[in-house]
Amino acid sequence: MIFLTRFIQFFLVAIPLTVMVWLVNLWFVPSGVFVVEHEVGTSSAFIEELKPETRVTDVYENEQDEMVQAIKQDPAFFFLHPHREEFFDQVVFDVWFQNKALPIVELGGLAGVNPETYTLYPLHNRLIDESTWNRIDEGGLVLLQREETYGSLADFFADPPSRDEVAVYRTSFDVPYRIEEYQPTTSIQTIDASLRGHHEFKTYIKNETLSFVFNYMDMNREEGEDVVQVIVFNEQNQPVAEARAGDDGNASDDAVVGYGLKELQLTAYSLPEGVYKVVMNTTRDVFFRTIQTPQQKVVFLNTLFIGDEIGYREPSQGTTLYTESKRLRFQTRHAQGIQTITAGEQKLDIAQPYEWYTLTLTSEGLESVVLPTGDVETVTEGTFSFSPSQYFNPDPVSLNAYTTIEQLGVDYVLAQYQSPRQEGDWLVATVPFDVADLYEEDQTWKFSFSTPLIEELGAELLIHRIDTWFNHY
Repeated sequence: MIFLTRFIQFFLVAIPLTVMVWLVNLWFVPSGVFVVEHEVGTSSAFIEELKPETRVTDVYENEQDEMVQAIKQDPAFFFLHPHREEFFDQVVFDVWFQNKALPIVELGGLAGVNPETYTLYPLHNRLIDESTWNRIDEGGLVLLQREETYGSLADFFADPPSRDEVAVYRTSFDVPYRIEEYQPTTSIQTIDASLRGHHEFKTYIKNETLSFVFNYMDMNREEGEDVVQVIVFNEQNQPVAEARAGDDGNASDDAVVGYGLKELQLTAYSLPEGVYKVVMNTTRDVFFRTIQTPQQKVVFLNTLFIGDEIGYREPSQGTTLYTESKRLRFQTRHAQGIQTITAGEQKLDIAQPYEWYTLTLTSEGLESVVLPTGDVETVTEGTFSFSPSQYFNPDPVSLNAYTTIEQLGVDYVLAQYQSPRQEGDWLVATVPFDVADLYEEDQTWKFSFSTPLIEELGAELLIHRIDTWFNHY
């Protein structure tokens, strides 16, 4: 009886002590690793369900009694609520999925807003995994060779092929781009288009001064300060010049343009020959109305947001873009932006605000795209210019979901990619994100599945589990 009494007393003391130790361990994470295992359809304090409901199916049980949810439209996303986000340095996902048809599937972490930008990592690249080319995997890099020329990646980098022989995927190929017959000029070119908010472009410099004059307006349509910062990066991605302008003093959303057209001048002297990236970093309240430069080559990267011209000039004069990309997506945010876009003999109606429309270009080489009224966002995996003479392509060919390796006309593919492992009927991809690269709001991170061509192919991406590791170095 005494033994039983002592046992009960010990048990009553042990329970709260065990709970306290568990809670202390949960909060302080002495191991530096906090793990969340999550199967779709189960509730979690850390990871929410896939959204929006219009782009995913209901969770269902498959023939193997496993919970499954299908992504059927692009993009689908989920929110992650980090456990003590100030403590952890890295979040790593194990994504359990099945992909029968999509060429490329990626997972992106929201890195910034206005506009939304994502840091993308591959989950599955079937173009690489199903290629019959010779393949070398080393240190997270993949090299595909049409003919076996190199025995290792060290051999490849020691004696690399020419740039036009290589396509890249989520990595860079550091062979400098040079225009042999390029000659500088002092003639000023004007880009006369209303560019709204953040943009990035590349230019070419050879024994000349880099010079850009930005004329812009702070439209004060959203709350908050609207600082304008323009930074120049060299080929080693090092900042080499900067120009900056403060807010106009009106941080409200009253739509009052305080000082009209303002000017910001960016100048950099004595830069070595090469390709330079210019980042126009600001909010969506800022509209760059014109850009003046003596630089002959200027191409904008991936996204153009042609803003409306209310408060500047009416009616809008629209603009013409030039690109070699073969798949463009368009969206307007206003009823006034409804229009018909023309590219050669092709026409595309932008019929509703906040809907994305896709245009596939069929002609080879550089093609013009006419936006009659502007007020539209244009997105592609490629570059744009505002005149044929300004266009150049300083980057290697990029492998994407809209082509095949054979169609690229290259002999090598260099990729930052690790094929997913097989776990039963599921593929499992491990994807790391640095916390410093993630945009956090209200103790929440956003992650999005990128599934290009999912609607065109009538395909689905099946998700079974999203397990998460929060790591502290």
